[in-house]
Amino acid sequence: MTLSDVTILGKKILVGIIVTLVPFVIIFGGLYLTRQLLSSPPAEKSSNVKPTKTS
Repeated sequence: MTLSDVTILGKKILVGIIVTLVPFVIIFGGLYLTRQLLSSPPAEKSSNVKPTKTS
């Protein structure tokens, strides 16, 4: 095997690893974000409107 063969083989292995990991990152990242959004406590609605006296 020549140096160019080893280089091509290394590039193919690296691309294969990246192609395998990207879907896992997308899926688990989406699951993590969904879990964070669903488990966060609901925001309390605070009314800043003060009642005014009418005469």
